[in-house]
Amino acid sequence: MGAFCEVYIADRKRALQYNFVGECKCKSRRDCECWDEYDSQTYDHLQSQRVYDTNLAQLLSVLRGKKHSESVVKEFKLLKQSSENGPWIQKVPNDLPKLLAATPADELKAISKAWAALFQEGYAAYYPIKKLTTSNTAPFLRYLKSLQKLCKKSIKNKQGMYLWTCL
Repeated sequence: MGAFCEVYIADRKRALQYNFVGECKCKSRRDCECWDEYDSQTYDHLQSQRVYDTNLAQLLSVLRGKKHSESVVKEFKLLKQSSENGPWIQKVPNDLPKLLAATPADELKAISKAWAALFQEGYAAYYPIKKLTTSNTAPFLRYLKSLQKLCKKSIKNKQGMYLWTCL
């Protein structure tokens, strides 16, 4: 089944409540007064089942114009963990939304291809792609375009970007 991941934007206090419905102290769901504070549908977010902190770290390396290093993953700081199996909330490094929001649309295709190549290196045993083509990098480009919109909104609203993951 894998992990379920969502990138979302919020102020820090609200960010820590994201999708932690079990923390609601209301007596019944019908009378719940805090549903909108916990439910992911009330946040600006982007869902994925294949883009984890490792993959976003690879993207960040591409955006920084540097060779990818596993140390970039450590920049995604763990802020909250419910249990061993999640969910987890991590803070996305501040420069990812800034860099991606400032990236011209005509450069996204090249970035998606570079990111797909790094993704392939990490998952070669599971997702063998012999040659990167437009058709197999298209999902990366679609995700990047959606993520860029979220990044722009994050900057406009002066909100942080976070990653929620659960097994």
